[in-house]
Amino acid sequence: MLVEAMKRLLDEISMETPKAILERFGSLVRESGSEDERIAAQFLSSLLNQWGVPHQVHRPNLYLSVPRPARLKLLLPVEKDIRAKNPAFSVITGDEWRGGELVYIPTGYKKKWDNQKDASFDSASSLSGKIVLTEGFPRPARIRELNKQGIVGAIFIHPGQNIHESICTPIWGAPDLDTHENVPKLPVLMINRTDGQELIDRIAEGNVEVQFQTHLDQGWFTCPLIDIFIEGTEEPDKYVLLHGHMDSWHQGLGDNATGNAAMIEMARVFYQNRHLLKRSLRIAIWPGHSTGRYAGSTWFADTFGLDLDENCIAQVNCDSPGCRWATSYHEMSWMSEVDQFCKTTIQEAIGEESVGHRPPRAGDYSFHNIGLTAFYMLSSSIPDEVLQEKGYYPVGGCGSNIEWHTEEDLIHIIDYEILERDIRVYTASLYRIVNATLHPFQFVTTADEFIQTIETYQQSAGKHFSFKLALGEARELRSTLVDFYYRIEHVKLLTKGVRDPQVKQVNQILRDLSRSLVPINFTRRGKFWHDPAIDIPPLPDIAPATTLPQLEEGSHHYRVTLTHLMRGQNRLAWTLHQAKHLVLRSSIF
Repeated sequence: MLVEAMKRLLDEISMETPKAILERFGSLVRESGSEDERIAAQFLSSLLNQWGVPHQVHRPNLYLSVPRPARLKLLLPVEKDIRAKNPAFSVITGDEWRGGELVYIPTGYKKKWDNQKDASFDSASSLSGKIVLTEGFPRPARIRELNKQGIVGAIFIHPGQNIHESICTPIWGAPDLDTHENVPKLPVLMINRTDGQELIDRIAEGNVEVQFQTHLDQGWFTCPLIDIFIEGTEEPDKYVLLHGHMDSWHQGLGDNATGNAAMIEMARVFYQNRHLLKRSLRIAIWPGHSTGRYAGSTWFADTFGLDLDENCIAQVNCDSPGCRWATSYHEMSWMSEVDQFCKTTIQEAIGEESVGHRPPRAGDYSFHNIGLTAFYMLSSSIPDEVLQEKGYYPVGGCGSNIEWHTEEDLIHIIDYEILERDIRVYTASLYRIVNATLHPFQFVTTADEFIQTIETYQQSAGKHFSFKLALGEARELRSTLVDFYYRIEHVKLLTKGVRDPQVKQVNQILRDLSRSLVPINFTRRGKFWHDPAIDIPPLPDIAPATTLPQLEEGSHHYRVTLTHLMRGQNRLAWTLHQAKHLVLRSSIF
């Protein structure tokens, strides 16, 4: 029955509505807080009204930084205007010119943009009063390093002819009292590779001076947020959250008009077949993604945090599906506990093999601190061999097309056959998880990940610190979970309905395990808060173990690190211990 019903849903997917959405969005610049964004939201809402799909349009006030044209001039050795952009949340100079000597600090282009390591400028001579020229994207970790140098400004050279719109603040969503002072404290500009190389060459020949202006509209903006709720038939209070952003840089058809088209088509298909859903589907379409560091999804997590904690089964992100040449599913994102579920679903839906990776700190994943299991972020991507053939460098969307975050993200980026395939993947995944008798979370896999991570950190720490306590708790949790899943199978809960009291109790345990294990693996701040937009390593409380071999034994920093690791191990071990007893205390069997 499950397979037949899923096939029925997949057969009902049509490209008529997605094409209409993409055609309409092609004439709109959906900048958050703009009239075009409001028009886009009204257009999507009108489709939902036409079909009778229940939804609300919230209008939150979001803290945004919207870039306006920047100016950059070469003064010495010649005078010349250079095309430049400023990222969101750069310090604003306005009409004031700032300038100085330009110095080049090479950092190179990283293989994976979202895993770019912090730039280190410690070995450079004094940079105070100078303007730094360097390569890459203005990631928050790099801006943090530059903030310490007392420089006048920073100019980042992008790896191709395009200048990609960007954001440089580490603050996730709206600032709070603990984070509001963490905004970037210097003006930042971005230029393309050709102009960057010219500046590098001139610096090699002698003194170079530049001046610049940065212009941004920054403040609180009222923005539309679409919130769809398709009620299930048997356990309607429990739901899966599908989400993606509506705002864009420029027309942004590959990022993320295709995602909007996919989500609205899925809303149509699922609502017309809502009698086939045992649990509910919630679909949220965010503003403030690009210029607010996921401000819309953060507002949603803040506003509905208690409900998400109590009722949300999992969160599923839909960003940049259906782009040209994006035929590979080997760069997917998902958490360990849904690894087998995602691979099986993609195989069943489109007959493709897939590979999932640890989700980066990006992409509207604003729910880690609540503890929601998550899968998908970007969708299909261009295969590695095609990327090499085309000479493309890594970008963060558009299916790996380098038009990402530029004026060129237009209709030619879309491939409707690939978009339909991606919609099939999402539809099959959502249908299976809302209808699964037991939530398809295999936490033995998560425990295996934890054990491997702890062993890796132990290898780094060597004789300096012992993770025996955490490793023992992780292994005990794994053993308890193996027995837990065996007992589930033994009493044949999968043959019962979702309303069965034992089924409900097991699913509550599975959700509670998510609420415990996701935060310990992906966050440092507490529940209902938001960590900064800086890469967080696995089990971050004990990750500093990797720095121990580089520290002078007995030094102040060495002893501070040991103290940190002791406290971090205590938190980790306690969480694993609590998770184990959560399972052991159950009176289900």
